[in-house]
Amino acid sequence: MNRNSEQNAQMVKVIILVRVREGILDPQGQAVLQVLHDMGENEVREVRIGKIVEILLPQWVASSGKIESWCSGFLANPLVESFEIQSVEPASRPPVSA
Repeated sequence: MNRNSEQNAQMVKVIILVRVREGILDPQGQAVLQVLHDMGENEVREVRIGKIVEILLPQWVASSGKIESWCSGFLANPLVESFEIQSVEPASRPPVSA
């Protein structure tokens, strides 16, 4: 697709949740849990830390299957992390030029 077509394409925002797989030690989560317990919040049983990845791109790219490939290829480490594509929604703001 040429640059003019890309500029006129419907833009979408993709939100991806990446987190440590179940059964894998989450040191950041353990640290937060310890702080909560130190604060007297003993009812908290588990904390898992992850990251949210937001990608703004043309709708046709989002529909191409590339996002799943990006997630399993480099956005998440498949040995210790899982990912979930949470949403693909119309973008509410225009893309920022790089």
